[in-house]
Amino acid sequence: MQTCYSVLLAALLVSPAMAFPNLMGTQWEQVSPQVEGRAPTIAFEPGKMTGFSGCNRFVATTNAEGKTVIAGTRMMCPPPAMRTEAAFLKMLESHPRLMPDGRAQNLKMVAADGAVYQFKRVAGAEPAAPAAKDQAVAGEQYLYVGPERHACSAGAGKMACLQVRRSADGPWENFYSRIEGFDPQPGVSYYIKVRAIPVANPPADASSLRYVLERVVMSEKVERTVTPAN
Repeated sequence: MQTCYSVLLAALLVSPAMAFPNLMGTQWEQVSPQVEGRAPTIAFEPGKMTGFSGCNRFVATTNAEGKTVIAGTRMMCPPPAMRTEAAFLKMLESHPRLMPDGRAQNLKMVAADGAVYQFKRVAGAEPAAPAAKDQAVAGEQYLYVGPERHACSAGAGKMACLQVRRSADGPWENFYSRIEGFDPQPGVSYYIKVRAIPVANPPADASSLRYVLERVVMSEKVERTVTPAN
C-alpha cells in the first residue's frame, strides 16, 4: 500500500481525477508543521498543482520524461518565510506519499525523509468579482506580475487574470484589467511600472481606470526542472 501511495502524487499531476476523484478542484492549507507568517497552500487542478509555497506562487507539472517541473516566482521574503518555502518545496520535490481522508477534509503528505505535512481543506471557489473592482488609485504604480494567469470571474463571465502584488511580500491578487502595451509571456515573472488613468463615465461593468505600461523594470524566467526521487 505504501508503494502505491508513493506514486500517487505523480499520478495526480498527470491525471488528478483518475488518482483521487475527490481531490480534483480542491484547495488546501498547511496546518502542520506550523510556520511563521502565511502558511503554504496547494490546489489540485487538471494535470497540475498550484499554490503558495511560503513566499512565492508555484505551479507543479510533469514532463514527458516523468520529471517534476516546478515553476514559481522568485521574490525574496523575510528569512522565516524563505525557510518555510525551502522546506515545503523540498517536500514536494521528494514525491511524497499522499494520504487523504475519506471525506476529503484532511490531507497528509509524507516526504521521502519521513517528514509529515498536514493540510486542511479550504472552502469554496473564488467568489465572483466585478470587473469594475479597482484595487488601486490613479497615478504611477509598480507591480510584481506572476508567471501564470489564474481563472477568475468578472461579473457574469470567466477570464484568466494576471496575478499581481504591490510589494515584494504582499499578497497575490487577481488583476482584472488589461495593461496596454504589456504582453506577458507564460513562465516569466515581471516587475513593471504602469500608469493608471481615470476613465470618464465608464460602463457599469467596466473599470474606472485604464492601465498603460511605462516600462518593464525586471523580467525573469522562473521554470526549473527537478529529477524525481527513486
